[in-house]
Amino acid sequence: MAKRALTLEDFWSLKLVSEPQVSPDGASVAYVVGSYDETHDTLRSAIWLASLAGGHARQFTSGEAQDSGPAWSPDGKRLAFTSTRHENKPQIFLMDVAGGEARRLTTAPDGATAPVWSPDGTRLCYTSMPETDEQKVPQEVDWLKAHDNLEKSAPRLRRQRALQTRFDGRAFLDRRAHLFVIAVDEPGAEPRQLTSGDYDDGQAAWSPDGVLIAFAANRQEDAEHTFAADIWTVNVESGELTCLTDGTLSAAFPAWSPDGQALAFYADLDSAKYAYHNANLWIVSRAGGDQRNLSEALDRGLGGLQPDYMWPSPTAPVWSPNGQTVYFIAKDQGSGVIFALSTASGEIRRVSSDAAHIEGLSGTADGQTLVCLAATPTHPYEVCAVPTSGGALRFVTETNRALLDAVTIFAPERITFKGPDDWGIEGWLYKPVDAPRPYPLVLHIHGGPNGAWGNSFYFQAQALASAGYASLYINPRGSGGYGVEFARAADWGEKDYLDLMAGVDAVLASGEIDAARLGVTGISYGGFMTNWVVGHTTRFAAAVSVNGISNFTSFYGVSDIGALWFPPKFGNFWESEESWQLYRKHSPITYVGNIATPLLLIQAEDDFRCPIEQGEQMLSALRVRRQTVELIRFPNASHVIAGTAAPHHRYFQWKLALDWFERFWKGD
Repeated sequence: MAKRALTLEDFWSLKLVSEPQVSPDGASVAYVVGSYDETHDTLRSAIWLASLAGGHARQFTSGEAQDSGPAWSPDGKRLAFTSTRHENKPQIFLMDVAGGEARRLTTAPDGATAPVWSPDGTRLCYTSMPETDEQKVPQEVDWLKAHDNLEKSAPRLRRQRALQTRFDGRAFLDRRAHLFVIAVDEPGAEPRQLTSGDYDDGQAAWSPDGVLIAFAANRQEDAEHTFAADIWTVNVESGELTCLTDGTLSAAFPAWSPDGQALAFYADLDSAKYAYHNANLWIVSRAGGDQRNLSEALDRGLGGLQPDYMWPSPTAPVWSPNGQTVYFIAKDQGSGVIFALSTASGEIRRVSSDAAHIEGLSGTADGQTLVCLAATPTHPYEVCAVPTSGGALRFVTETNRALLDAVTIFAPERITFKGPDDWGIEGWLYKPVDAPRPYPLVLHIHGGPNGAWGNSFYFQAQALASAGYASLYINPRGSGGYGVEFARAADWGEKDYLDLMAGVDAVLASGEIDAARLGVTGISYGGFMTNWVVGHTTRFAAAVSVNGISNFTSFYGVSDIGALWFPPKFGNFWESEESWQLYRKHSPITYVGNIATPLLLIQAEDDFRCPIEQGEQMLSALRVRRQTVELIRFPNASHVIAGTAAPHHRYFQWKLALDWFERFWKGD
């Protein structure tokens, strides 16, 4: 059967596979499948179960709402999971693997997520976010008490007196994440709150003996001035808290050793003090005070690549059953790779051999197999397995097989070229097969700047290729996966810009690309760079900037992280004339007088990372100059539109971009 071209409309058929968790006996995998309901403009998700051997998968929960976060009971007979099926608020449910009705376990007023079983299977730890008084105005609170007849849901005053008062994807920090424990099989059992205070506590991990729960939190006295986070433990019975790390790290995702005497975790140095440092694999004893960096010699940052159509969540490192090896994921030259580290010798070896993007790691009890989420340039995310001894990924699920069998999928060509200082730069070129040459081309710029493109599935590139357009994905200096020196070279518009232009020149030299029909787009740092590009060259016929930065000085004040994130690289703008000029020099708004390229600005209304005023500044300046510019405001979406907006708005992020390029490539 002849295959048809993939189009943007196939977005509605794409299944979102995530959160794989292997069963205690290693025979099955629980995972989440999300699907878009175009008719009702909503995202639904269900828990599925698949045989690890492959060949059989079944839907486990109804998927009428959003079911996620599957967690196996220690005996493998039940699954705990989070669902919004009642009151559109997440709560924890339990369901027998053999089948039957789901039983609601929590009725938390503030919702409940992230269930974690106790080792004996009698209790669950979960996370909830109670409201705090930190941002309430005391005078108004007192006044409202005296006027209790008033509507309680009316907008109230909000007090802001800390450096960090809101965070992208969460909005205002008037709620704090804390840990709770509840008995599983005691009728009418009430949850018990384990942590409290004006802090966020999360990523809980229960010790093998059931005495402690480890978690990550920034509980420092000067918390508002740091991105640091420590690994803590709380005694489940007494509530005693112990900080295991020394306050210099930004630590996350603790995982207990099988004997319960140590914790592996991910951490980098506090980025409020350091411009860039690789996230590495660390270890600390149960007693604390002896943290060690285990993977520094690898010179690769932990975590995966920048995705496209979905944003997988990272997970904790995985211990081998004998405690001699820890498995983790790191970026390596355009791939997300599983590595194994010997806790005795420190030796690190590569486990997965594929050119792929890997996230979401778990392991079988016999120590022979690792289960993960993986995507390749020609295959969307699915559950995969790989032997711990090393080798190729094996696809356990084929959730998107019907779509893949029906459409043409394009494999990219890996390219390398030289940037300034003779640095080697890597990229990926997607070319349409049957379209007439020369092709129009879109340059895609990733976020970060320490993000990275690579061997992942990019829906936008596939749709563009099917429409006859080439796409170029480049990792300029500053990208992750090439070592600390390369990442620290992020230049914010200087040599990184020249790297990108060198990549465009390299593909133009082939004669297959139409130099008169070039487009450029990017999100976040990629949006910044798009704004920068059009202020420094007129070679692009059209540009689409998504949630980018235009003004470094205002970004410092309005971004949720700007006042802490910029100083290690640029200083504080008021401290000297040199710093002031540095902020001005690197701001795309400074060069707005040079812009002649038609520019589409896509900005999310609820983006606290690169707030919408960054786009508004570009719009105003360009309209004063009577240039071609539009700003499209996306409501109810934060920085990552593809992961937070209403489904049809996720679709329109791509649709509007394609229409913009086509409009100006055709000379309209």
